[in-house]
Amino acid sequence: MKRRDTKLFVFLAAALLALLAPATTRTRAARDEWLGVRSQNFLVTGQAGEKDLRRVAVRLEEYRAAFSRLLSDEHFEPSVPTTVVVFRDERAYEPFQPVFRGQTASFVAGYFQPGPDINYITLALDTDNARGGSSSTLLHEYTHLLVNNYFRDAPLWLKEGLAEFYSTARVSGDRRRVTLGTRIPLRERELRGRALIPLGTLFDVDQQSPYYFEADKRGLFYAESWALVHYLLNGGTRRAQLARFIELLASGATARESFRQAFQMETGKLENELAAYVQLASYPESAEAFDRPLDFDSQLQVKSMTEAEGLACLGDLLLHTERADDAEVYLRRALELDEGLAAARVSLGVVRIKQGRFAEAREQLQRATALDPQNYLAHYRLADALNREGTVTGSDKISVQDFERQTDAIRAELRKAIELAPSSLESYRLLASVELERGDKPDEAVSLLRRASALAPRRLDFVLLLAQASLSKGEFDEARRLVGQVARRGGDARLREQAAMLAGRINAREELDVRLKSQADEAAKLEASDSAPAQPCDMPAQGGPQYKRLRFAGEQACGRLAEITCDAAGVLLRVEAGGRTLVLRAADLRDVRFVTYTANVKTGRLTCGVRAPADPVLVTYRPKRDERVGSDGEALAVEFIPEDWNH
Repeated sequence: MKRRDTKLFVFLAAALLALLAPATTRTRAARDEWLGVRSQNFLVTGQAGEKDLRRVAVRLEEYRAAFSRLLSDEHFEPSVPTTVVVFRDERAYEPFQPVFRGQTASFVAGYFQPGPDINYITLALDTDNARGGSSSTLLHEYTHLLVNNYFRDAPLWLKEGLAEFYSTARVSGDRRRVTLGTRIPLRERELRGRALIPLGTLFDVDQQSPYYFEADKRGLFYAESWALVHYLLNGGTRRAQLARFIELLASGATARESFRQAFQMETGKLENELAAYVQLASYPESAEAFDRPLDFDSQLQVKSMTEAEGLACLGDLLLHTERADDAEVYLRRALELDEGLAAARVSLGVVRIKQGRFAEAREQLQRATALDPQNYLAHYRLADALNREGTVTGSDKISVQDFERQTDAIRAELRKAIELAPSSLESYRLLASVELERGDKPDEAVSLLRRASALAPRRLDFVLLLAQASLSKGEFDEARRLVGQVARRGGDARLREQAAMLAGRINAREELDVRLKSQADEAAKLEASDSAPAQPCDMPAQGGPQYKRLRFAGEQACGRLAEITCDAAGVLLRVEAGGRTLVLRAADLRDVRFVTYTANVKTGRLTCGVRAPADPVLVTYRPKRDERVGSDGEALAVEFIPEDWNH
């Protein structure tokens, strides 16, 4: 009997396993499948299963509707798409967690990664579920996206405080209300019994500060930032003042100036109010009502993705977190599975750009545009690769004709990118930069930058480029007005420094124009008189002496070499030519071919400095305006000629 029971048990167990195995295999296969869930404002993707991906998409849309109550609708929409990558668990998430100072930030459950072409949000699902499935990590990171889109230079305490406050948002079962300001026990514990950070210090914390980076201080920084935002939004009557404070910050005012204007008080008074609020520790909730029930689930579109598409997405995510070498591994695996996947080739092309392998980048991106001609990003990245490749190519390796063809190709790719994606800000920026460097189409640069500024009025880098375009047209007052705008509104120290440098160039250029006009007037008077000095050589339409064989290919001008300026940034040659000053740059004197046809000059003994008297020369150069150094082109050759060259 016992033996029979044992055999029966073994038989039933085997039968049960046989029945369950196919279902288990199907379940595992379903969980391994890549899916993309598209809502009105997001693409949520991953291998977490359709139910979880749909939940994430709906939560984001609901949250977005709630957050929009705080900020004005103006420019609320991101200028680039947002992709949310959802990982099943921490183990799957670990290779994609951010790296700080060479160490993986294993404490991070999710992060927001902005980019010029795409924004990424990442989330480990099991970590979120361990916190009650409230999507607090997801909502925290999405708040960063919204604040970053509204204004990039928001102070860190405001970014983290808003992100913590809104991370607990809950939508009611009937989808008509959202509850905000739910207390966060972890933050309450971190505040209990500890002295608050002085607000003057809190306002100055950045990502290099010990309060942000050191573990024992970071908790207090997050907690106090949350408490301050909670008080300003829920605890008192200061919500309108906080909204005004944010608007002033977004316009470029400093944090302290914005604080004084918005709150009409000194920080000490607010410190006392905040301390009392934290001591009370009530942290009341508030509710926002919607005019009609929110319904985002019915709008979702679900699409299966191939393994190659999933790998390409992970590779692009790593690429945007500045891990190009890691990204390459995933992108190459994606292309092994599907060599015709244009998105993977675009990302691999960007990897090659970051590695300085521009020719290989061009090849990848040309294949991408052929595979998917409607992919605006492929056209933009190809133009970027062509532009960078032309910059590093030696002057002796490319002819003027090839240079012109390459410039035309860059323009064509960028115009196509703008045609396919009229809101592609970086396409406008790069095309305007190309026109400014060439210097022959300043009006085109102005038009492009005005269109970009209309799409993103808070992008002060566009305003600065517009000032450079105005300078290139000789519109000094307009250039000064724009530079002043950046100087007043710029929260970014780097932009303010660039604005100050450009202001100096505007003054120098205006002084030079006045001097050249005076010299031209004097030259005209001398030419009309019998005492006019002989010119070193004439300047026919094609450049160069009329009866001398031209030794070098490129644009040419005759004049007098007045000065050679040398510094760590390179060499500038100043040539007075036909009533104008031609400024030509070179990385090093050895990069310029010097030839002499006169015993008065020994090319082996050239030194930097003012040349008195100035030497008659025929210069060959490649026109390429560079407003950063105020040059008109790249010097290729300088030929020293006698005074009686054409006599």
